[in-house]
Amino acid sequence: MRDCEAFWDHELRSYPFGGGGSRLWVVRARTGGGGISSLRILLERAWRAGRTLPANLARPPLGPLWRAAAEGEPSERRLSTGDDRNAWRLVVAPVAPAEAHAGAVAAVCTDEDPWAVAVAQWIRALARKLSPLLDSLQPAVTCGAGPMTDPGQACLFPREPRAPGLVSATVGSGPPGVPLPQPVFVAGLPGVVGVSREMSECCREVTSVAGSQVNVLLSGESGTGKEVLARSVHRLGARREKRFIGINCAALPESLFESELFGHKAGAFTGAGKEKIGLLEAADGGTFFLDEIGDMPAALQIKLLRVMQERRLRRIGELRSRPVDVRFVAASHKDLEAEIVAGRFRLDLYFRLKVVQITIPPLRQRPEDLTHLLAHMLVRRGRSPEGIVLIEAALAALQAYRWPGNVRELENEVQRWLALHPGETVMDLDQLSTAVQRAAGRSVDPADLATLRPMDEATELLERYLIRKAIGASGGLKSVAAKRLGLSRQGLYKKIRRYGMRDLLHAAR
Repeated sequence: MRDCEAFWDHELRSYPFGGGGSRLWVVRARTGGGGISSLRILLERAWRAGRTLPANLARPPLGPLWRAAAEGEPSERRLSTGDDRNAWRLVVAPVAPAEAHAGAVAAVCTDEDPWAVAVAQWIRALARKLSPLLDSLQPAVTCGAGPMTDPGQACLFPREPRAPGLVSATVGSGPPGVPLPQPVFVAGLPGVVGVSREMSECCREVTSVAGSQVNVLLSGESGTGKEVLARSVHRLGARREKRFIGINCAALPESLFESELFGHKAGAFTGAGKEKIGLLEAADGGTFFLDEIGDMPAALQIKLLRVMQERRLRRIGELRSRPVDVRFVAASHKDLEAEIVAGRFRLDLYFRLKVVQITIPPLRQRPEDLTHLLAHMLVRRGRSPEGIVLIEAALAALQAYRWPGNVRELENEVQRWLALHPGETVMDLDQLSTAVQRAAGRSVDPADLATLRPMDEATELLERYLIRKAIGASGGLKSVAAKRLGLSRQGLYKKIRRYGMRDLLHAAR
């Protein structure tokens, strides 16, 4: 059951729900006796981002779902509720019958490009993935807004149901990929892009703590956007009218660090020709951001701790101290508790900074934010995302890649694409960097297995290599390949999905 929940959670992350109200259904029926039995709901999910779905469109589309499951008949129709200003679209795709079951996938969404096109392509892709899994999938826990049908309940569908007020019209298939959306920003945090649950929860913590005066410690990998959130803490707080000053503790040599932080008196040391105000003093009344605090020299950690305790500082070469009132926001990609054990970071300073600790999720944990971040980065480079299409294979590779450099690395990928393909409106897999293309799971070079690399990367590389080798040696039969690898068939599919080897999902069983 846990594997099924993980499967649904993984698939729903890539659903393009940013365009407005939307609802999704996945159904299954047992086959046999020359037909199918009543349909059973495996998944029902609603999103409400903007316009609310009308009540008469919130019910499962009975007839189209039945025809798709029983007869393999796909459909795509424009729907109307009597108000031409609010058009909707219904997309239904059959799931190819498995040994004992048939099924169908349906969604109703706003009839506004690019969302309707992207939803249609997502529905068809999900239907293809479900075919080999239909016999083993369990009902998902429903989630989203609005009343839901209990998962797993039996639904006896009549052959030709008619929902009042619905008018259908044939629509085109759209571009051969997923159109990029307009970027969605987190409410209340300008500049912070994302629709994922992880980023929403992180930003909720930022919003909650910003109004207080407590110190904040931001934890996260390099490139996750720690400075962006630090600025958000400042802008949303009572000190917003004062300065936000930051310093990268890893960027300055130790000999200059103290002078930059605390300032100095004229003649205090060789080269100190005139008096200098330190950055801490310049930030008086505002917010001081200490980026990569884990790289601060030990001697300066003691002096910084004294400033935090006494709210006073003393310039180099002076005898008197000066009052200073700053709020500290610190950030580090290092495990500071491990640094404390190693003797490189002070425990007392750690607890002074860690009044509230917020962890920023890495990009690989929020793949649904990728298209929004791509669109935002294009806008920042003077390119509108409107009309740019992301081929499904390219999107799969982008979502499967681990992004060790996180958002910063994704921005480099966008700049590379703009530089090498100026004026292009379609982003395809072969236009992406080699590292991202490898994440598509097309191949693994055996020579790479002998390369020294982090253990988790080496494990993934080896497993991808063995999976392909086993499936190839088994003639494409995944059940045989799973036995050779010591896995269940479901376990093999789980690893294939985890590593983004999407071409194997549609290969022979």
